[in-house]
Amino acid sequence: MVEYKETNRGLTHRIQTEKTLFQFMFPFSLHNNGKEDFIKAMLEQGFQFFNLKDLDQEGKYYGEYSISHRSLEKYFLPNIEPILFPKSYRDREGFRRLSKRMDLDCQLTSEHLNTSFHIPSFDIFICPFHIGIMNIRVELPAGLSVSDALQFGDIFRVMEPIVKDEENMKVGCGDKVFTKMKDFIFESLCPLMVDYMEQHNKNSPYFGSLPFFIDERMYVLGYLAVNPESEITKVDLFRIGQLNGYDREGNPVAGALNETYIQHYYDRNVYDRWGDETYYVASDYTFCCITKTETKEMKYQLASQMYGQHFYALLLYFYYKIVLMKLTYEHSKIDIEKDQSSLEKIILMITEFSAKYFFPEVNSRTSGKEIFQIVKDVYHIEHLYEHVKKTLETLYQNQEKLAAKRNNYLLQILTTYTVISGIYGMNLVIKDWEGKIKWGKIPGYTLFEWISLIVAISGIAVGTVLGLTALTKWIKERKSSKNELY
Repeated sequence: MVEYKETNRGLTHRIQTEKTLFQFMFPFSLHNNGKEDFIKAMLEQGFQFFNLKDLDQEGKYYGEYSISHRSLEKYFLPNIEPILFPKSYRDREGFRRLSKRMDLDCQLTSEHLNTSFHIPSFDIFICPFHIGIMNIRVELPAGLSVSDALQFGDIFRVMEPIVKDEENMKVGCGDKVFTKMKDFIFESLCPLMVDYMEQHNKNSPYFGSLPFFIDERMYVLGYLAVNPESEITKVDLFRIGQLNGYDREGNPVAGALNETYIQHYYDRNVYDRWGDETYYVASDYTFCCITKTETKEMKYQLASQMYGQHFYALLLYFYYKIVLMKLTYEHSKIDIEKDQSSLEKIILMITEFSAKYFFPEVNSRTSGKEIFQIVKDVYHIEHLYEHVKKTLETLYQNQEKLAAKRNNYLLQILTTYTVISGIYGMNLVIKDWEGKIKWGKIPGYTLFEWISLIVAISGIAVGTVLGLTALTKWIKERKSSKNELY
């Protein structure tokens, strides 16, 4: 719901939909040590691990549609497949998807839109770097206007109401009515999520959310099949990219008045290879396909791609953006001088992400490269990655400075002992220490004998402490390095 006044521009309910499919994605933070328990709990609650080898899953979660697992596998480059499609739910380095068939019929009520909707299925992805991503599939009834569909997407994606208009929304499911989308999700779709989400970040608007991400709203993937005789204008595509449905008075709203601005938005955010029949629009809020093709087979294929190839490509870039922003956020929190372990952890995370997960190309098809180059540009992936690379260089420099400072202090301590030992020569060992130590003679030691005793005892203590510290650090790094990432 836009918050500003503007001229209606003569927009009407002229474009009617034949099919509207939405997917709502929301990232959340997971407990460091609870992910495996979370997966086991979901499996016990009826979720199923998504496996490309299980062909029974091709049509299980998508309503009347299905996706080809073979086509999905061949769409991505070989080095991407193990990440997106791990072979086992125990593979912690991949995107472990667990899906559940829901078949829920619900009702959304708001000030300017009342409609039923259907939820065929629900996904949760357990990803490296303690990121979880949930995905809700939603089908709307045929015959709604494009304005209705956009209004639904804009309302449904709000996890926590922010402005007054959003507080009027209600979702009815069975005998329950919810006024907040997060309550609907956590109570009706996946109640056990709450037990495994990170709840202690003071900078997050509510538990589990990511303080470095625009996380009060879900990201929307949409498929709109409209009447073949419809005219899809640049203003319509702008509205789709911004999810602009209705204004406060209930009139269709464009969201912009300047035609030059709309043209610039079109050039940057719209993929029109198959215009004026089919368009793809990418923005910070949505990735949407709108088509007016008359071919039933083509409509089916486009919808299946939005559930399959395009969904997974979008998921990967969406994940890139989340992790890159997380790395920047984690860097901003640490005290370089005091928090050496966090410094090393961030270096490890950046290095692991760059080497194992970040790839300039993810698929080999021309259309896929072109569409998701727009997504990369909209998400500012390259800019964020360059910033993280510079951060890594800075971290290495700081680590070298700190290591040099620590080595300098250690060298000063060892030099002191070396100088004293050199001055005393072989006389550093007192005859009273030979054989059975004569503790009763210690109070009668001379000054130099006291110095010898202190140097010997402190040297043994310092050596022991340094050795134990190094051993403890090594054991801790061995145990926590993988846990910090996976």
